Amino acid sequence: MGSNDTGFLTLVAAAATGQNIRVKLVAGEAAIAGSGDEAIGSTVTSAALGKNITVKLDNASGTQEVTAAGAVTVSSIVYSAANGQVGTSAVGSRQGIAITAASGQGVTFELLPLDLAS
Repeated sequence: MGSNDTGFLTLVAAAATGQNIRVKLVAGEAAIAGSGDEAIGSTVTSAALGKNITVKLDNASGTQEVTAAGAVTVSSIVYSAANGQVGTSAVGSRQGIAITAASGQGVTFELLPLDLAS
């Protein structure tokens, strides 16, 4: 088996999953991440249960588009939230810095992922 240096993985969706949703790896499948989960990246496509879904990994270069759990301002530190979303409440694990703003829940915005090891 070779390595993948593209920054993207195609996985099977563990549940119906929308685009720009944070996911974790469970039994080799992409599962929607919750507020206490360490996500592996964000979906760039949507998929039905059992279908292929493409994930941009957190260690890929560049930014990601993610879905807000509530209003987010530019330069805010954002954290994992329920249903694969991210928000400004420091309840979940730190995910990154907002590069663009989101006016409320369900709005897509640009995220610069942070090194979670720091």
